[in-house]
Amino acid sequence: MSNFLNNIEFPFQLAAPSWVIPGTVADNCRFLDGKVDEVALLFFETESCLAYNEDDLPQELSDYRLSFHIHHPLDLPWNEGGERVAEIVLALAAKAAHLNPKTHVIHPPSAGKYAAGLILDFAGAIARSGAAPGNFLFENIKNNSLLGLTDTIAECGMNICLDLGHILAYAQHDLLHEAALDGMVSMLHLNAPGPKGKHLGLDHLDADGLEIMGVLLEMLSEDGVVTVEVFEEVPFFKSLQLLVDCCI
Repeated sequence: MSNFLNNIEFPFQLAAPSWVIPGTVADNCRFLDGKVDEVALLFFETESCLAYNEDDLPQELSDYRLSFHIHHPLDLPWNEGGERVAEIVLALAAKAAHLNPKTHVIHPPSAGKYAAGLILDFAGAIARSGAAPGNFLFENIKNNSLLGLTDTIAECGMNICLDLGHILAYAQHDLLHEAALDGMVSMLHLNAPGPKGKHLGLDHLDADGLEIMGVLLEMLSEDGVVTVEVFEEVPFFKSLQLLVDCCI
């Protein structure tokens, strides 16, 4: 099914989630090796991911022809403050230090009057740690489109990950006209929105969705990453075929 990927060069770094087939992270990396450039390590739950050990992220992962980034937990405790969230993010980064993750995707706090302050506190703690702020990307989510926060994120030297499925599901089309995003979009998450938050393959996009995907690809930074955020093998490779048809 994936033979069509041989010798295809996309005009961006192509990433897959660490769950495309049933199995461990190592199983998925072994399967994806040579098919994509990069793997998104799905650290979706704070408590369980803080308990990760060598069995979860074995040294052998560094033997594959893959780079890595981390998708940090969906349940980050922003109610405990931006510095606490930074502490967790840095601790999780340390779990994968042997894989040298390139970037870190962060779900922001819920939109509201405290969001900007929380992001500033988070960024301050990241900067004090010595980590490069530009490697931390805030993603648009259901409860925070990032509108009104892009200037704050830019002030912190951090960047943006735009999720196509979220834009479509939550009517966040105004992001496409946000001038402050120029040069800040370091990553895209591509998927079609499905019921109850399910991530469907790109073949489920209608004409509007395909058009917006094209706009997002134009917004992506020159050295950006496109993560096909689809968590099943057949829809994942169908999505890659659609990307080939659109981009090659």
